Amino acid sequence: MPHPTSPEGEASAVAGPAGPGPDLFAQLVTGHAQMALTFLGKVDNPQTGRPDGVNMEAAKVFIDQLEMLRSKTRGNLDAEETRLLAQVLDMVRTAFVEVIDAAASGAKDGVSRPGGPAEHR
Repeated sequence: MPHPTSPEGEASAVAGPAGPGPDLFAQLVTGHAQMALTFLGKVDNPQTGRPDGVNMEAAKVFIDQLEMLRSKTRGNLDAEETRLLAQVLDMVRTAFVEVIDAAASGAKDGVSRPGGPAEHR
């Protein structure tokens, strides 16, 4: 039997006999969404209380991970988990497109925008 303070003991205590609970899945999904939105400059960084600069590549990593999670868990989620993941993906994809559109609009106007295509090449 693993020691109660070992990583194995902690995992089994959290997961229980039936596996991880729905709260753990929701925390994973919302945590990835929060990170994507932070990198898109849409929410404040919890450490600074201000939005960070835009980092499209980092945001895309978290969005891609959410996409992979959806793909790999298809057919294995309950209705609430499926709905949460779909809503979160829609929200972060929309935010991603908004940042791209704002950067393109700024480029047309001759205004430099943080995270624009020139900064991340």
